[in-house]
Amino acid sequence: MKLVLFRFKAFCSWWVAMLLMAACTSSDAPAVSTTHVDGEAEGETAALHFDPKSSAWVTLCHHPDTSRQRTIHVFRRHRVLIRWLLSRGDELGECEAAQPPGMCDAPAPVPETPAGDEPTEEPELISKAEVMLAGVATERLNPADKPFSFMLSCPTLDVTSPMVYIDGIPAPAGQLAADASTLTLSSGLSEGRHQVELVARDIFGYSIYYNVVLWFGSGSLTVIVKTPDGQPAAASVALQLTDAPTVGETLMTDANGQVTFEALPNRTYGIIARNDTNEIASSGVVLADSPVTLTLVGFGTPSDVDNNDFSQGSDGWDFAPGTVSIVPHASESASQPATAAKTASRSPSTPEELAAARKASHELHKLSVAQPARPAASTTAAAAPDLDLQLVTSGEGPQHLSRTFTVEPGVRAVSVRYRFITTEVPGGWFGSEFNDYFSVAIRSQKTGASIVKGNSMNGLGLGAFDAAGATQWYEQELKVAKDGDVVQLDLVVANVADDLLDSALVVDAVKEKTLVVSALQLNDIDNTPLTFASAAQHAYFSGNTRFHGTITVEGNTDDTLRELRLELVQDGTVIATGKLAPALEATLYKAFGDPQKLSLTSSQLMFNVVSADVAGRNNITLRVVARSDAEETTKEGVTLPKLERFTGTNRYGGRDENRGGDDWVDPKVRDFIDSTSGFIWGDMSNMHGGSFAPDHASHRLGQSADGWFMGYNARTAAVANTIIGHLNQHGTRIRTVYVTFTPAFSGAIQNVMLNDGRLATDVIRNQAGHDTHFHWEINP
Repeated sequence: MKLVLFRFKAFCSWWVAMLLMAACTSSDAPAVSTTHVDGEAEGETAALHFDPKSSAWVTLCHHPDTSRQRTIHVFRRHRVLIRWLLSRGDELGECEAAQPPGMCDAPAPVPETPAGDEPTEEPELISKAEVMLAGVATERLNPADKPFSFMLSCPTLDVTSPMVYIDGIPAPAGQLAADASTLTLSSGLSEGRHQVELVARDIFGYSIYYNVVLWFGSGSLTVIVKTPDGQPAAASVALQLTDAPTVGETLMTDANGQVTFEALPNRTYGIIARNDTNEIASSGVVLADSPVTLTLVGFGTPSDVDNNDFSQGSDGWDFAPGTVSIVPHASESASQPATAAKTASRSPSTPEELAAARKASHELHKLSVAQPARPAASTTAAAAPDLDLQLVTSGEGPQHLSRTFTVEPGVRAVSVRYRFITTEVPGGWFGSEFNDYFSVAIRSQKTGASIVKGNSMNGLGLGAFDAAGATQWYEQELKVAKDGDVVQLDLVVANVADDLLDSALVVDAVKEKTLVVSALQLNDIDNTPLTFASAAQHAYFSGNTRFHGTITVEGNTDDTLRELRLELVQDGTVIATGKLAPALEATLYKAFGDPQKLSLTSSQLMFNVVSADVAGRNNITLRVVARSDAEETTKEGVTLPKLERFTGTNRYGGRDENRGGDDWVDPKVRDFIDSTSGFIWGDMSNMHGGSFAPDHASHRLGQSADGWFMGYNARTAAVANTIIGHLNQHGTRIRTVYVTFTPAFSGAIQNVMLNDGRLATDVIRNQAGHDTHFHWEINP
């Protein structure tokens, strides 16, 4: 697809998002014409004329009666998607108006700032115009070097104002074309990952700010799907970028059982094919593997061996000889020693040097696969050892492990707890093309439901591994039919790009649960989905870090829920625990009764974490544990980067206690601000980042800081020269500076080239609401 003009809400499932990106295009009416479509023929561009009344399309009004409504066109063949959109409130036919009446009218005049020479907490004046992407999307892979646009919901763009920053560097002005509602980057972007930031004003002087991460590529990958008897299969094929698992696309096979994915960077991908009868196939591939053939696998015959705890060794599990062993459970430490320091990646200058370096690493970091004797059948329960099952790579490509078993009536869910271990990390190959990966799939025969979790070394990030190359333990869970079911587990681990430096997938436990957390959404304190987790000691909210959210817990009628707690995990260790807000205890701590579930459906304060308990590095995993009279269960949440506090005393204004403070920043940004001198600092970001409305359009990523220095308010030529001096001293660590210009200030920065080669006018931007303080956007 060449055009996507809307974003999904966070609660949309990944497969629906992928399908929608593959299925539809959109337009705003009447401000934007409906002449953009998913182009499928070679050589088509991002703006193709089509007939939306064609029988191939269904026209819908997406999010009707809201400020975000827009007309979209969905391929008629995607009937399930169309029904889902209609069930969420979309309506057949075009939207009558792009915005509710008055939405784009002129706002109140920009207030004048009182005279003086003190810093003040001026609010940013935020434009009513919302920004949407055209020609690219955050959830999919986009064509490299092809134009794309930012489109405004109101035709109010000041065409002299926009700047687009690509990975912190201004895009050349000659590559930007603007009119009242659209800004186009005519050159597109090169292959790979890019952070893209738009800074502009509307015609009323109000700020427009938009920040997004996009992936671009130029390669292709063909996937051929076959039935178990070798015939072309009708199936959906989901492609997932392992560096960013939420980015990908889902396509339907053609009559030959084939799909081709385009616009792919040269990275590692997970691909999953499934058909209407819940047969699946999965693999991890690189572009050089194209074409890739997947053969769908149905359900095996349920094993009559009761061995989900490995007390009978590997009996009842299917695998290739020599790839599986039973090993003692290791709570946190990996199974192999760390014998070399981590490095970002290796860069030998020739293929021969690369091969030699890989072989040397292989000798240093062979994965030790313990194979103890199988426990004797007479081992008592009290003395039974805690055992894990380990699936290890053997040669280049994937290795598979599966188990099919019967679930008794009354079981609500089946879960598998696992971890990924790779010698690529201590071997020094993180970030390279040798991006080993894994996948874990659980399928229900009766309900037809399935869940597939996959990732790779690079996709997890270096912070996910300990020194020995092991991740923490993860858990995946699938609801099953309560009247009994057949469940199949399919696990894969793969060596990528060569047969050296093995990796392993270790399974700790397979559990059948009667108590399940069937729905969980953890939110920021403004009830929007979390994007960061604040992790430092503070005095706000009586020293508590707050997490809002919604939850549903299911259990047996005669069972009683006794506890819900939030656990913050780093490197596999619980570093802090959050208690349920007392106001919710009467709602949730009681018998399940009928209909055997307890729910909190309105997002509100759910957990308090004592901030003094929080410490450690980045990548905090949030999970919720539920305990009833009968059972305890864990629901995996999200893994988030953390924000820390700027604790300097050189501050002005209040600390926004009702928002959990305004001093939260990325740890590297905090260190940078600490290293500066001569400034007084104001607003940074709120607890957990996120929205800072109505005061700021930015300040959401832990990269923003309002500041002041003596004499700033005059905004004279001398002040301009002082700011230029800051930029020359700190270089590209300062991405953007917001100032409300005076004629003298504006004149002083014209035609000034900074030491790092940027034009001063590309970095220092005229944004209303910065008369008595400046604003830095800082590159971490």
